[in-house]
Amino acid sequence: MNTVEIKKNTNKVLEEGKRVVKRTIKKIEAKINEAKENSEHNYYNYIEYYGDYTFQEREFNEIDNVILSMIIYIDFSEILSDTKEKKSLAEITKEFHEKYTKEEIETFFATDQEAARLLRKLCTKRRYKDIKMFNYSSNRNSNSQFSAVTFDLGNNYYFIAFEGTDELISGWEEDLRMSYSFPVEAHVLAKKYINKFTISNAKLILGGHSKGGNLALVSAMYANLFVKMRIKKIYSNDGPGLRKDQIESKRYKKLEKKYVHIIPNSSIVGLFLRHTKEDKVIKSSMPGFISHAPSTWQINYNTFERAKLSRFSKVFDEGFSKWLSKYSDEERELFTKGFFDILRENKIDTLLQFRDNYKLITNVIKTSKNIDPKIKDMTKDLVKVISKTNLEYPLFK
Repeated sequence: MNTVEIKKNTNKVLEEGKRVVKRTIKKIEAKINEAKENSEHNYYNYIEYYGDYTFQEREFNEIDNVILSMIIYIDFSEILSDTKEKKSLAEITKEFHEKYTKEEIETFFATDQEAARLLRKLCTKRRYKDIKMFNYSSNRNSNSQFSAVTFDLGNNYYFIAFEGTDELISGWEEDLRMSYSFPVEAHVLAKKYINKFTISNAKLILGGHSKGGNLALVSAMYANLFVKMRIKKIYSNDGPGLRKDQIESKRYKKLEKKYVHIIPNSSIVGLFLRHTKEDKVIKSSMPGFISHAPSTWQINYNTFERAKLSRFSKVFDEGFSKWLSKYSDEERELFTKGFFDILRENKIDTLLQFRDNYKLITNVIKTSKNIDPKIKDMTKDLVKVISKTNLEYPLFK
């Protein structure tokens, strides 16, 4: 086979790879839309059922926590400040839609679009529209991704929401960094944020989705005594756990009774790292990674519908835990840095870049031939875990 034929065959394989990736992404998007349309009992139904009741009439609950934890995915940097100046949720919604057109919102990452959709729904409801938001903090750089905001629920209660991982590659790298390092930069920022409330006398509820749930827990663990005394509950909504040293610490044990860890029955992210409490496993209308989206979580009046952890999650958790324990902190660090260096070399800053430019994926594969042999071995082992999980419970049957 001459050079020309090799090149033709290579291009043919690459083109087929692009088509496979495109079909897979379309399938995922179709499944998410199907979940939203066919899920008769998700938090939108809850908003309809309870939207006319104030928090004094129907107290704040686990579903309210998830709803407000999703709002923080929106970038409020030009709408809210990091001061005590408060704006109602209705005012913020108005300013947000004055700033962004419908077409612009449609270019946002899926989680941000969902947050915008929620915001529009909430601003019409008595339960939410007059909630005051303030103290917005956002920090996005090449090493970290962090945002937090405070909701004044009235009756001297604040809900503090921490953002989960969005489309920024730095955020996903920081998530993996948690497997070999503590604290990461977002932990430090979360601790700094929570300690702003030292001289406040408000009762505090903390929450977040995905990494935001981990930040809610860690911020509570490392809050000063004056703040810690006023924390009533900590929600982690399918958020990662802690490393061994932190999960066995006195700081964690003192807060354990206030900590609620909610995971969908096909959880992946929420099983990452260590947990000691029995999880609140809830029913999702979708399998696999798509179940991470709270819009798929099923409700039963004012609580999430309880379920049992799926075989899919158990197999993945067992395999991924073995993968983590097989390698040292130094090896995990090598893997994380090596993988994300490849992305940076290819000028990939966000997951959105993969959505329309499939050539980037090809470039990543090409570049990966030059990575450290140890990283290649670790990648092969991780692929085996994913492959085994997919055999047990394929995402698309």
